Amino acid sequence: MQMIEGEEGRSDGRVRVRVERQGRRYPCSGCGQRTSRVRSAKERTWDDLPWAAHPVTLVYRQRRVVCRRCGVRTERIEFADAKARVTRRLRQQIGVDCQSMPTSHAAVRHGVSWGKARRAEKAVLAEWDRTRPKRQPRHIGLDEIQRGKGQRFWTVLSDVVHGEVMGLRQDRTEAAAAALLTEELTGRQRAAITAVCTDMHRPYLNAVGAVLRHAEVVFDKFHVLQHASAALDDVRRQEFFRAGAVMREHGRGKRWLLLRRWKTVRGSKRVELQTLFAANRRLFKAYVLREQLDRLWTYKTRPGVLNFVLGWIRALRWQRLPEMERLGDFLFRHIEGIAAYCDHPVRFGVVESINTTIKAVLRRARGMRDEQMLLLKLKWVTAHPIRSARDLARFLSPQGLYSNR
Repeated sequence: MQMIEGEEGRSDGRVRVRVERQGRRYPCSGCGQRTSRVRSAKERTWDDLPWAAHPVTLVYRQRRVVCRRCGVRTERIEFADAKARVTRRLRQQIGVDCQSMPTSHAAVRHGVSWGKARRAEKAVLAEWDRTRPKRQPRHIGLDEIQRGKGQRFWTVLSDVVHGEVMGLRQDRTEAAAAALLTEELTGRQRAAITAVCTDMHRPYLNAVGAVLRHAEVVFDKFHVLQHASAALDDVRRQEFFRAGAVMREHGRGKRWLLLRRWKTVRGSKRVELQTLFAANRRLFKAYVLREQLDRLWTYKTRPGVLNFVLGWIRALRWQRLPEMERLGDFLFRHIEGIAAYCDHPVRFGVVESINTTIKAVLRRARGMRDEQMLLLKLKWVTAHPIRSARDLARFLSPQGLYSNR
């Protein structure tokens, strides 16, 4: 195409550029076949990148052509998508700006409506996700995240190796997890997976066993220690009513302090814990037993993990701690998933950090109803595709309006 006319001096400062295609053959929007048979023509306008301080509008007389294959179709426009009101390069600029500022701010900056900016952002993210290479991670994560108030959960599928979100599905049922593993992963991706990091949620375990038969389940360290902290809290609650005045004097208001790891307690708070342990030895024993569980993930062999768990259970004998005994039975029932870490050292922190990122995106957006848009935003945020000026230039590569063809 070539520019044939430019208009300036309008009251709003907008520059109108009239362009025209060279030659008399026009491509069909359906098959791309060029034809000279024109049925009708009508002028259309597209917003383009500004020139200096002036907004730019492109004007082109778009034809309706008669194609031998497709019939009557509109002419294909190289610099814009079908039914779009902005050029591709302006859409790219709006989409990239929406990742660093609110959509309303990007809309004001480029002089478009909020809906047009949101559609441009979604189109840019969808094109980026469609054209980027599909990774084949060895380790994936399957976890739930609470959204909103009440029992509303979403299942999150993540790439633990690269720290990226791969899929999102409402509910935390076995059907939702199986659909996520089947639809979001290709056959090659499923074949490359050797370990799945998840919690002890039975529907997730069933879905992994049905879809990824060759992969091993590695239980998340965070959830194992969460069960240990719950057992310690049950001991504190029982001791608070059993010990009476002693616990009311030293243990009141110490719940969250007691659930902290010993290495993170400093100064006066450590003195308060020492005073509490001196007043109640059973609580001290339960705390030490909880602290010892951190050694589970230091062993390199599965027999070492099994011997440690058996020794930990034997140490409970004559301690009169039924809450910790139930925890020992729980650990023994799930020993295979805990010991699988020896062969598959999964990055546990990535799964929880992805959940934090999801909450941050939802909080920044004040909620999001479009599930597809939310998934695209999460993929972009966790993949970090723009890390340098070279990456930014690749996204904003100029697309010429002129062609010799």
